[in-house]
Amino acid sequence: MNYPLSLIILCILLVIFTGCTQTPPSQGPTVPTHDVTTGVSPALTQPTVSPAPPYPATSLEIKQYVDSAAAWAQENGKDAAIAAFNNATGPFVTGDVYVYALDYSGTALALPFQPGLVGTDFRTLKDASGKYYTDIEIALAKAGGGYILYHYPYPSGAQQSTLKISYVRPVDDTYWIGAGVYTAEEHLVDLDLLQLVDDAKVYAQKDGREKAVAEFNDLNGSFVKGELYIFSYDYNGTVLSWPYQPIQVGANRLDVTDPVGNHHVQDFLSVAKSGGGIVDYYSVNPFTNRTDLKISYVTDIDGTWMIGAGNYIEPGPRVLRV
Repeated sequence: MNYPLSLIILCILLVIFTGCTQTPPSQGPTVPTHDVTTGVSPALTQPTVSPAPPYPATSLEIKQYVDSAAAWAQENGKDAAIAAFNNATGPFVTGDVYVYALDYSGTALALPFQPGLVGTDFRTLKDASGKYYTDIEIALAKAGGGYILYHYPYPSGAQQSTLKISYVRPVDDTYWIGAGVYTAEEHLVDLDLLQLVDDAKVYAQKDGREKAVAEFNDLNGSFVKGELYIFSYDYNGTVLSWPYQPIQVGANRLDVTDPVGNHHVQDFLSVAKSGGGIVDYYSVNPFTNRTDLKISYVTDIDGTWMIGAGNYIEPGPRVLRV
């Protein structure tokens, strides 16, 4: 059938006009979801929220996750930020990683999976190891930020005492935020560290304390490998070896505390006597001159002294998640 040319032109114009007036699909941010068993916060009525970075796995990515949330909070204001952080299905929750917020008195402002605890003073709470972790977080936030290792319930509630490593930092002078990943001892002390401690123990048992301590104190010896080195104490708390702090050798440090008040030397001795394990504390990193979280593995030598070695936790490629 032949149609008039004018009708064909009219049809073409109608098609072009219809295509130009169609509404394009929404390009809003993708909001990650989470299987929540503890209740879901109300829907948000607030500015568009940029999603948090992808699920963090390394120490650097954990810091970036928190820094991204802090930048958004500073840009959009405290009220919008607290609402966003409390949304259990919002963009500041990625899998089992979420942003939490507290003020400097220790009062919880945002806990997306524990809304019933918002308003609680967390400074009175201890984790499964007896640590008053919120006091440490506040000290870190006031100092500009840092990492903390503690035990905290998993969001599903299935595990009530799970190791978690978080990074905390200030948003402004009224509140601070943090986020972390659930972890395990094998992610905190690597195989090189464990091998160094095991080799040192064999050496000490074979050649005796005097020869072993001399070797441990030698910066050019076989038990100093850059950041990794063997330190040792007797069970009175006297330093036997500390290659990067030779002035401390012979000093009794039983009652010394780290910058956040941990009696870490007492912890060394207690854990070593009980069979060995990890101890977390804060120490000056001799390679950066920063005070960083350090996680050491300690073990007993013949019931009269102990040895250990540790890793500093700082922003980098170190994988920490389970």
